[in-house]
Formats: sequence, structure tokens, C-alpha cells
Amino acid sequence: MTIERRYLPTSDYPDAIVVERRDGEPPVLAGISPPWDSLSVDLGGWREKFSPTAFDGLVDRHPNDPRPKIDVPFLFNHDPNLITGRTTNGRLTITKEPRGLGYRHTPVETTAGRDLLLLVEDRTITGASFAFTVAEGGDVWTEDERGNIVRTVTKAAGLYDISAVTNPAYPSSSIAPRSLDAWRAARGVIVHRADDRALTISLDYDRTYTAAPGLWRSFIADATARGNRVVCVSRREDTEENRHELRTAFADLDVADLILCGAETQKRAAAEKAGIAVDVWIDDYPEGIVDVIPQAAEVDGSSRSVWKGSVAGARAAAAASVARMRLYAG
Repeated sequence: MTIERRYLPTSDYPDAIVVERRDGEPPVLAGISPPWDSLSVDLGGWREKFSPTAFDGLVDRHPNDPRPKIDVPFLFNHDPNLITGRTTNGRLTITKEPRGLGYRHTPVETTAGRDLLLLVEDRTITGASFAFTVAEGGDVWTEDERGNIVRTVTKAAGLYDISAVTNPAYPSSSIAPRSLDAWRAARGVIVHRADDRALTISLDYDRTYTAAPGLWRSFIADATARGNRVVCVSRREDTEENRHELRTAFADLDVADLILCGAETQKRAAAEKAGIAVDVWIDDYPEGIVDVIPQAAEVDGSSRSVWKGSVAGARAAAAASVARMRLYAG
């Protein structure tokens, strides 16, 4: 799982980080990070919000839970060398609050701890940040009629730090941009197809599904809910280990068939041998579908190719396959 970071500038989130001082008590850094159901700024073609369930089971484990308590450090600019406390030594507490994930931090009384309090009060430090991972199946992607894409995080797998930051600029998307483009085009096929005939859609696994599992899980759920059939055709070798990995990835999804054809067999030939006529191919490597690709088109002026698998697929919309995705972030 990829660790993702989100930044909350105090200009947009005044309660992201504040200093509380009370007579006779040590000063406390407090804040909300993240707020619930609050849309982020644009993260590279999409926005994000966190469900109130996102950190359930992480920060509110029962005392009798056999798993170790969550260990989250409080850092400055995500630098592990600039730590001023952590949950396991009692200097940082994290709780689920009505408005968001709340934290209270009593910095250790070192030069770094004292400086941190002064820098927050002086607004030299202008925001807070948190690092997290998303659980398998823990995010849902939706697109409205205006093309606005929103990722809703419903379950995090981990919370790795809370950090005071000097430059709370939002990073660009941690989702491979071409995966997002592919998702847009593929979803356009199923939403705007020209007739009511169900489509058979082949979704590649490596560097397509694995580039952005949350995106493609949402796509599979949407596609099958609309009456289409989704299969996975992979050029992985047909071994029990590979089958187990794919079965596990799609365990709670309605994927009709898994075909592992190996690197020496073209995907279309393997699908036809299994009696499957694919209308829509979603793949990062079109050369692996057929020896000679019959039809290609540019998407959004980029180098990504769009492939049409049949007459039905051609009628559907702009694409039958979105290819040439690259697995990179930023």
C-alpha cells in the first residue's frame, strides 16, 4: 500500500492546528486532521473526502483488542528526526470527534518542542498534515453529471504520522494520472453507450488494476450494476499463486472470469478460446491483446491509445480500451 499525505492549511481549515494554554497546565497542540465529509482542493483531476468511518478500528481499539495499540508519532514536516511525541508515550492522543479525526499533543519539553509551540502560535507554521494508507476496498470513486470526480475514503489501513508543516501545499495526485484518464474513458463507455446491449469488458490486472485499485473497484461495481459483464484477462502465467492473488483481489466483486494466458499468448486469442467475445479492452499494453491492433485513436491529445474491440464497443463511446498507461505519481 502506498502511503499518502494530505495537507490542511489553516487558511482553509482554521482548526487544523492550534495551541491551547491553560494556567498550571502544559501547553497543548490540538486540531482536526482530517475533517469528515469535507471536500479537498483539486488533487489532480479529482477531489477527496473522508467518511466518519475512515479510521474506525484504528484509533478506537477496545482495551481487550489483542492487536498492539496504534503507534503514531507527531512530527515536524514529516521528518522522523523532528519528533515531539507519540501516541505510545501518551503525548499524542487521537480520537474520533463529531467534526473529524481529533488530536491533542503535549510536545516534549525540548528545544524542538518549545520551538514548535512558538512557531504555531506565531503562524510561522501554517498547517497540519497526516499520512495514511487506504484499506483494500476502502475507497469509493464517483463522477457526477458535470464530470467532477470524488474519492470517498471509507476505511484507512494505517495512520502513520500527524505533522505540523511550514508549507501546507496539497501534493499532486498519488493516483497514477493515466489510470484516472483510463477510468474516465472506460466509464464513459458504460454510461454513454449507444444501445442497451450489455458489454463484456476485459480489465487488465498488472499496472492497470494494481495502479489504482480503488478506481477500478468502483468501475467494476458500476459496470456490473449497469448489467455489463467484467472479466480479467492477464498475461501472467497460469499458476495457483497467481490465481490466488487475482481471486483475492476480486473476491468481493462480480468478476465473471479470470483468464491467465501467459506472455506467449495474445489476450484476444485466449478470450476467444474460452468462448468470451470482449467488447471493451482496458489495458496498459495493447500489443498484448492482438498481434495487429485494428483501430486506434488519440485521447485528449496525449499518447494514450483507444482501442475498439467490436462493433458494439465502437458504438459504445470513445473507447474500447485505454492503453499506454504509465504507473507513476505526481
